[in-house]
Amino acid sequence: MENGPTFVASCFHDQCDQRSCYPATGNLLIGRKHRLSATSTCGLHTRQRYCIVSHLEEQTKCFYCDSRTEWRPYRDPHRLSHRIENVVTESYEDRNRNWWQSENGVQNVSIRLDLEAEFHFTHLIMTFKSFRPAAMIIERSADFGKTWSTYRYFAYDCANTFPQIPEGPPKKHTDVICTRKYSDVAPSTGGELVYKVISPHIPTENPYADEIANLLKITNLRINFTKLHTLGDDLLDYRPEIDEKYYYAVYEIVVRGSCSCYGHAHLCISIDDNSQRPFPYRADMVVLLILLGVFFYIFLVGFNIYNYFFKYSFFHVHGRCKCTHNTKGLNCEQCMDFFNDLPWRPALGDDSNECKRCECNGHAVRCHFDRAVYQASGFVSGGVCDDCMHNTQGKNCEQCKPFFYRNPQRPLNDSHVCLPCDCDEAGSLNSGICEGEEDRQKDLVAGKCYCKANVDGPRCDRCKNGFWSLNIDDPDGCKACNCHLLGTFNNEGCNKYTGECLCKRLVAGESCDQCLPEHYGLNEEADGCKPCDCDIGGSFDNNCDAITGQCKCRANFNGRRCDKPNNSYFCANIDYYTYEAESANITNGEVQRRIYPQNERDRTWTGEGFARVNENSLLTFKVDNLAQTMYYAIIIRYEEPQHHGWENIQLTVVRPSDPSPNSICASAIPSDDFLIARLYPGGRYLEVQPTVCLEADILYEIRVQFGERRTGYPDRSASVLIDSIVLVPPVDALSIFQGSPNADYHKMEFERYQCRHQAISLIPMSALSDVCQRYICPVAASVFSRGLDCACDPTGSFSGICEPKGGQCDCKPNVVGRRCDRCAVGTYGFGPSGCSSCDCDSVGSLNNNCDRQSGQCLCRERGITGRQGVSCILSQCNQCQPGFWSFPNCRVCQCNDHASICDQKTGACIECRDLTDGHYCERCKDGYYGDPRLGVNLPCKPCPCPGGLGSGFQHADTCYLRPNSQSSSLDVICNCRMGYTGDRCSICAVNYWGNPNELGGTCEACDCNGNIDVTVEGSCDAETGECIKCLFHTEGIQCENCIEGYFGDAKIRSCQRCVCNELGTNATAGACDRVTGQCPCLPNVVGQQCESCAAHHFNIASGKGCEKCDCDPSGVLIREDGTSEMQCNQIDGHCPCKPGRGGRTCSDCQDYYWGDPVVGECRRCECDPIGSATQQCHRSNGTCMCLPGSGGPLCNQCARGYTGNWPYCEACGECFRNWDAIIHDLKQQIIVLIGIEKANNIEDIGVSSVYDEAFEKMESSLLDMKTQLESSNLTKSDIENLQSEMENLLNKKYFLSYVLKVSSKKERLNDVGTRMTQASSAVDNAAEDLKSLLIIAEQLTAKANALNENATILREANVQGAYNITKESAEKSSEAKRMIDQAISKIATAESDRREAESLVENNQLDFEKQFTENEMALEEANKKLTSFESFLTGLNKDVCGAEETPCDKLCGGPGSCGHCGGRSCLDGSVSKAEQALLFASEANQKLNEKQKEAEEILKRVRIILMETSVTKSKAIDGHNIAEAVAKQANQIKNATEEIIKEMNEFLQSERSSPEQIRTLAEEIVNLTISLTPNQIQVLANQIRENLMKINNIDSILEETKGNKSIAASLQKVAETASNRAAEIRNTTTAVRDALMRTTEAQDSAQLAIDDARKQIADAKVDLQDARDETKKAEEFSITSNESLSKLEDDMKNVRVQYLQISEYAKNAYEAADKAIQQAAVAEAAGEQLKKDLQSAEELLANRRGISEQPQARAEQLRQRATHLLHMTERHRDDIAQLTADVDASDVRLGEYDRTVAELHSRIDRVTEEIHKQIEYYSTCDV
Repeated sequence: MENGPTFVASCFHDQCDQRSCYPATGNLLIGRKHRLSATSTCGLHTRQRYCIVSHLEEQTKCFYCDSRTEWRPYRDPHRLSHRIENVVTESYEDRNRNWWQSENGVQNVSIRLDLEAEFHFTHLIMTFKSFRPAAMIIERSADFGKTWSTYRYFAYDCANTFPQIPEGPPKKHTDVICTRKYSDVAPSTGGELVYKVISPHIPTENPYADEIANLLKITNLRINFTKLHTLGDDLLDYRPEIDEKYYYAVYEIVVRGSCSCYGHAHLCISIDDNSQRPFPYRADMVVLLILLGVFFYIFLVGFNIYNYFFKYSFFHVHGRCKCTHNTKGLNCEQCMDFFNDLPWRPALGDDSNECKRCECNGHAVRCHFDRAVYQASGFVSGGVCDDCMHNTQGKNCEQCKPFFYRNPQRPLNDSHVCLPCDCDEAGSLNSGICEGEEDRQKDLVAGKCYCKANVDGPRCDRCKNGFWSLNIDDPDGCKACNCHLLGTFNNEGCNKYTGECLCKRLVAGESCDQCLPEHYGLNEEADGCKPCDCDIGGSFDNNCDAITGQCKCRANFNGRRCDKPNNSYFCANIDYYTYEAESANITNGEVQRRIYPQNERDRTWTGEGFARVNENSLLTFKVDNLAQTMYYAIIIRYEEPQHHGWENIQLTVVRPSDPSPNSICASAIPSDDFLIARLYPGGRYLEVQPTVCLEADILYEIRVQFGERRTGYPDRSASVLIDSIVLVPPVDALSIFQGSPNADYHKMEFERYQCRHQAISLIPMSALSDVCQRYICPVAASVFSRGLDCACDPTGSFSGICEPKGGQCDCKPNVVGRRCDRCAVGTYGFGPSGCSSCDCDSVGSLNNNCDRQSGQCLCRERGITGRQGVSCILSQCNQCQPGFWSFPNCRVCQCNDHASICDQKTGACIECRDLTDGHYCERCKDGYYGDPRLGVNLPCKPCPCPGGLGSGFQHADTCYLRPNSQSSSLDVICNCRMGYTGDRCSICAVNYWGNPNELGGTCEACDCNGNIDVTVEGSCDAETGECIKCLFHTEGIQCENCIEGYFGDAKIRSCQRCVCNELGTNATAGACDRVTGQCPCLPNVVGQQCESCAAHHFNIASGKGCEKCDCDPSGVLIREDGTSEMQCNQIDGHCPCKPGRGGRTCSDCQDYYWGDPVVGECRRCECDPIGSATQQCHRSNGTCMCLPGSGGPLCNQCARGYTGNWPYCEACGECFRNWDAIIHDLKQQIIVLIGIEKANNIEDIGVSSVYDEAFEKMESSLLDMKTQLESSNLTKSDIENLQSEMENLLNKKYFLSYVLKVSSKKERLNDVGTRMTQASSAVDNAAEDLKSLLIIAEQLTAKANALNENATILREANVQGAYNITKESAEKSSEAKRMIDQAISKIATAESDRREAESLVENNQLDFEKQFTENEMALEEANKKLTSFESFLTGLNKDVCGAEETPCDKLCGGPGSCGHCGGRSCLDGSVSKAEQALLFASEANQKLNEKQKEAEEILKRVRIILMETSVTKSKAIDGHNIAEAVAKQANQIKNATEEIIKEMNEFLQSERSSPEQIRTLAEEIVNLTISLTPNQIQVLANQIRENLMKINNIDSILEETKGNKSIAASLQKVAETASNRAAEIRNTTTAVRDALMRTTEAQDSAQLAIDDARKQIADAKVDLQDARDETKKAEEFSITSNESLSKLEDDMKNVRVQYLQISEYAKNAYEAADKAIQQAAVAEAAGEQLKKDLQSAEELLANRRGISEQPQARAEQLRQRATHLLHMTERHRDDIAQLTADVDASDVRLGEYDRTVAELHSRIDRVTEEIHKQIEYYSTCDV
């Protein structure tokens, strides 16, 4: 049993872990009766009588109060005690058996609760025995009564009782308001008052906010009763007995709350109990609760746990918190001792704000919070430790006291962490104080002593370096040494005990103050000095300045080590003396330039390229720039793709004079200047041995003679690419590698890394090894003895500074060379911007190389020869010459002799002459007519339309001749401008007006502002321009006005139908304004459409204009600017009334009041709630509208027809009802027959009748009946009141329905809802019955009118007939009366139900209002969103239906259930627009049908015309087709002829081999062995000829040349001449071929008949010379042929003229067809002849090619020989390639050499890739 409380406490303690926690709430009055007090209590001093108001059925109404003793049940006088402690209920059975009661008649009474500590107060519940107070106040104090604040005011009439306090529901928790909710008279007993500090209906964003906490916090609570409810008799009678029934009596008060712990406790204990017992209940009770936990839920349900444990809890809510989170105090308002590292704060939500323990590192037991420390720490820590122990100090005891230091080996919380300082007294300062802590960043060492000036060491027990003799009396501790500190061993200066100096290894001198030779910079390092380390090349020697280390530099070197060249100087690489082969004097060789690769690493040559040399070639180099006399090795750089090497090379050094006797070259002999070299296969460079001695500043020639590539095997085709020669000194000759061990080391390193080889091999500078780059400057200084000037070309480089190593300048684009002094290969125009790319056209030029200065490319020979070419211009060879187009196949411009040039790409003629225009200048300019084409030549003349250009009345820009016209101007057809028509544009077009035939006369468009159909004839007057057929609702001379009923701007076609609101428009005033659209409005109606009332007016729906609001200025609201709000609601006219005013115009009192508000005499309506139909009385006299059975001004009396004591009134009975029914029936009959009185007027006109007497009796009877009916109590006003009541019932029905929806969650209103539903149903039935009665009344009225109209007939009829009519009417009246009685019965039933429901509503009105207000506030946000959505409805309504005033506009309606949408006045809506569009579509459809009919008529006429013209058209087409075929054949002949001429020109202009070349070739043939037989050679020649013949598409040419006999004849003549000349050339070349054959036979016995071979060669020379002569003659003949071809071109032009004439004269189709057929027949015959002639010409041309191109045949023979040699041996490949190159050089297609080689390779099966390389290698060689 003892462990029970502890167990429960541990369970609850988890609630506070890492979050806020709060104790359970309870009744704060339990256990605090002694803390309750009241300012007035009955019977405290003597027994006091009091009375009660209720208990009418009992006899005893007065009782006694005796509070002199405590209350006890069942015993007097204890049972009569009504002390204040009775309001504390400790037993549920006693809650209504005792109470507190004040003295009689005392108005101001206070009840006060004084708590012993601070508590949280949540709500108050009070149950009264007497009437609840008419006014009361609830107050609180949070400082034990020093100051008070008001929670809330309660009053029956807040405005009068607390006029300064606002009413209504609070918007914030802190609002102090007055409420009427708990201050009503009823009930007289048992009434409750509930006050909640935090309203559940107000959103709480932060429940932990300070304002919420302050509201809940109390120490005192005071309830002030300030006004009693009385019945008014105390004002009339002042006897004490009157006050005996007026007092305050309270059964029970419940003050709900909990002890205030600021979120740091979950339970509280007694304020006097400081024990750790967590629960203030008995241990057995706790254990019992645990054991009965299973039955806890049953216990809750059975005994209403809410009332039992909370409202009537017997648990005592104690005032001391059981604190957690390291807090203490009654309310946990402080941090516990030693938990002050953070400021105290309340726990909030999931943040416990736990008090943090101070961090004192175990050296203190107390601390305090210091806000300044907290702020300085960045609001992290504010705890300051008190009384630090263990020699520590600081806010966290984290520091050691003076003369102590922290031991870094121990933790900070160790009690021995601070140790005493250990400093030598002789050498330390401040009595031996030491450093207290370790901090490496601050260079602090724990325990370090503060030494004297010349003392050092952790304990200050030794002298510093440079000092000696430690002495306690010396203020500096030690004496200074006489040694140089940096030069002594260990930088100690001297022996610290004896003072003796000891020098370092590289230091000398008596005081150790000097460096050894070749060293500098005395320092503290172990050796004392640093070596000079001067650059072996840049400095003169290795000695340097002893202080700075600066070496002695050679010229143009700098840096401490002299290892860097000066600015604008550089260190040359070892291959600086490079001499380019392409720049040398070349004998029997050629230059081959190469374009630099993108990647520098891919470049394997220097300069611009190579020199291609052959056997017996000679390269002569000039050397004149040697800076130093020494031995040099000559290195040859080369490329040899064939990898054959070169065995015989001779080098000769030509000296201008003998060497100087004083130089090292004095011992050189002439034989030393003659060198032999050999190039090895696969190599890149060759170092010629031995070296040669060359002197500085002497001009030398170095000649390189290339002998046979292979000794004993001369090869004319052998070649090799020589890049350059380089003069490089041997390594042994460099001074830097001589004379010392260091030099030997450098030499060994230089050779090990092959630095010399890397430089000669052209490895890029960036790719050199670091070691080799390090030797560049030393070697350069050794060779040149200085740094070399960059000498960058200012034009080609960006600056004068070059790379320090190698000297490469920073070149501009496309500029190369070390000095940036020339353009790269493939570029030209060396200038300030660099060089420009040649950009030679790949089609028009041979390669991308161009002239360095002009940029001129080398154009190809196929008709494109650069600036001198026939049809190609510019340096890039990428355009045709003027007069030509279509590059690269440049063609002559075709401009009909009217222009000289045309567009280079399109061929369009430029600057046409003779008033012509067009692509080919084939038509006249605009404004002229004619046919300027060749062959037609009709000159262009001005168009006569009608006056011609410059006449002042020209109305067309172009014209043309009729198709059948010749040249007569009468047949000219003008293309008239807009507005003119006729052949000569002399007539105005449709809907144009004016006189176009007079000077200055024009046709102008009818200015109808776009409101006519310009396609409809007669839409305007042709003479005056007046508009006639206006469209789009317009009218006027220019259709400038809108028609009646439309408005807008007719000039922009914006006339639209007037849209006028029917309710606000004056229909008699006409349509709207034609411009503005303003409708004529009724009085007080405004708006363009008369759609709204003017300001301060309403009721536009009346149709008569708007009525004035007439708002009472004294009764309406006041605007912010101080003026009255005079605008009323435009629908019902209700003005915005201020409080206290009501009625439509705010001139009456507010609702439920009556009187005159102007004088301030508004009285509350006093209608009895039981007898009144509504609480609203008559606003003028205050009379009320009563329910059935009630009457009187206030409905508090029995009405007529009822008896008894009100409110218990009973109906008078059946007798009264019968008479009343009879009277009512008679009254209805009189209403029906009231028109009979009008019939009496007939007597006044003198008409006599036998029925006058009968009618007089009837009149008398009717008057009696009328009198009786008027005396009955069912008056017209009663009926009007009944209707008003019906409307009120309907309104209340909807109100009550809404109330039921709002309060549906309250169970106690279920019965009310059911009854209200029944009442609503009854009211609905009554409303339906009322509608039926109204219909019947209308029918009766109609019948009465009919009776009135037939009064004359009644006068002429007999009495019996009139009586029958009267009787029938009486029966109908009886039926109507019966139906009204039934309706009255239903209405009475509904009234009874309504009265019962209204009573329920009034009894719970305050609850309804409260709940309604709260729900209204909660729904306010949703209503705003709903409003925002509803705001879109008006726009939607406007878009769809055309109006946005209301969801269902009267004119335009609305979507959905409005009944209609759109209309005539709602044109803005899509519905109306759709209807209008439908109307327009219908009209358009009608017009379309009309147009379709017209079109059908026109179509019929067109079809007839077409039928008539179809035959003519067919004939014309046939003739045109024939002419077009002839023209096409003529063009084909022309093109074919031009192609033949072109081929002949190419043939005649091709290069031929010179006799010298033929001689050389013959000698080579003698030296070679040809193994092929003549037959084999002939077969190979035939194969080549067949392949060449395939190129000439002879058949297609013959097919295309059919057509013109004269052209064929001319071509035949040319062909015959060419054939004769070819025959002569063939005879000559045959002799050459025979000589070659003889040479082949002699080759077989070359060793025996060499002389014969040479004789044959001589003969060949003669024959070749003859062939050359014959070739010249052929060239002369080709000129003649060209002239013939020119004549042929002229003939072709004539053919084109004939074609144009045929096309022009095609008007007579039959004649043209006949002529075309005849010409076609002639052309066909000529074509056959031409075909035969061309076949002969082709044979002659083939022979010409075979004979005149004898070198080609020879080439075929050599190819056959080459094929055989390739099969024999691999060694003859170079000979074959050279021979092939020689043959290709004589080929007529030299420009297409590569393609020819490719064709040859395709015929050689075993050729290899090496052949391709050799062909490319020899591609530029000349024969």
